[in-house]
Amino acid sequence: MKYDNDRLGAALKLYLGSDPLPMHMPGGKRNPDFVSQAFMRDITEIGGFDNLHAPEGLLKDMEDCAASVWKARNAFLSVNGSSALILAAIWSAAIQNPGTKILVAMNCHLAVWNAIELAGSSIVPLMPAFDPELPFAGHISPSDIEKNLARDPSIKTVVITSPTYEGVLSDTDEIFRITRKYDAILITDSAHGAHLGLDDNFFGPDAKGDLVIKSLHKTLSSPTQTAVMLLHEGCPIDVSLIRRGLDIFETSSPSYILLQGISKCLAQINSKVPAILKPWENAIAYAESSLGSLKNFKLWQAPVRERSKFVLMGRGNYLFEYLRGTFNIECEASFPSHLIAMTGIGDTEDTLKRFCDAVITTDNAMDGEYVPAEFISRPFPKFAITLQEAAKARMRSVDLEPEFAIGLPSSEFIYGFPPGIPLLMPGEIITEDIVKILANGDIRLMLGGGRPYQGLIPVLP
Repeated sequence: MKYDNDRLGAALKLYLGSDPLPMHMPGGKRNPDFVSQAFMRDITEIGGFDNLHAPEGLLKDMEDCAASVWKARNAFLSVNGSSALILAAIWSAAIQNPGTKILVAMNCHLAVWNAIELAGSSIVPLMPAFDPELPFAGHISPSDIEKNLARDPSIKTVVITSPTYEGVLSDTDEIFRITRKYDAILITDSAHGAHLGLDDNFFGPDAKGDLVIKSLHKTLSSPTQTAVMLLHEGCPIDVSLIRRGLDIFETSSPSYILLQGISKCLAQINSKVPAILKPWENAIAYAESSLGSLKNFKLWQAPVRERSKFVLMGRGNYLFEYLRGTFNIECEASFPSHLIAMTGIGDTEDTLKRFCDAVITTDNAMDGEYVPAEFISRPFPKFAITLQEAAKARMRSVDLEPEFAIGLPSSEFIYGFPPGIPLLMPGEIITEDIVKILANGDIRLMLGGGRPYQGLIPVLP
């Protein structure tokens, strides 16, 4: 589809150039005494600017462009992030197949579990692979998915994440083939993979699924909180049902500042992909080469991975703070065992040279050598009650000690942040391994509702 300029931006410029009197919200009314220049394009869904919940004009063109870019049948835009799209996707799948189960990977984002709780669905847990040399979850096995679907015909939805926060890719081509074989809906959270599918697989293969969700801000040029959901050919969920889900979970007052960010991003990647991606690809290749011979750290370079992230194994928290304090470099996240540095479409060889030089300088100043960190994998969950039952139950708190906690069912989510993946879920029975993970004071933990975890585990009486 031809979409080689920022049509929404051009329309906003033309409209505002006519000096209209805004007798509508927002209340700042483009008065410079109240509204900064950056927000002068903050309008509402007035005539000529379409309706995000029932698009027919400019916004429909943007959806069609996104569908064309990622080779989908339909696309849906979000100014409420990928979380709103995940909620709408899982809710619509549950409505499509009432009373059925959801096979869900245990390394899925908190938004997935919130959606399942709201949908009232029963879950079948699916464990990702664990490599003893890696301090994070691995890929999702297609054979594990097939075993579950063959064993339990009531599973009609499968939810996975690919790529993961660390860049792990699953074979979604094969997984999608299997879910279609068993008439199950595949929902793929590909929030960290918006750039996948735009080139010749330099970054890795694109994610497949009936519904694929991509955050446009994580690696591309669109502002924070923008995302797109792709509906692929053969998806059994009716478009009108997805629109209804978006009506429920997405704001009825969409930001046109964010929508213009989507418009500009789509125009860029639709018309200038080779020119835009090549400097980024060259910069990543340079960085991979530069970071390949560190003493105290080890750059994770699996044969199949998402290449836009640098995962440096070793003293992640130390490296994070040293880069911030000494070189004014702010990385994405750190853990006792590794550091995650994200790149994006705006990176160049100059920006990544600065990063690499700082890492190499830090590495040379350290004594010692790379020592793999001990990693305790998340145990297979056992539930005393469902997510929905736990949400309604009374709770109390106990100390994080084996004699107090083990064997009790949790009453809340406890999750690592970032990336927002639950380590313990409502209704799940606390095990010794869970206690060991939560006792690691170097991991930033949160309770449901975004409250800091402070050592007490909320449990059911």
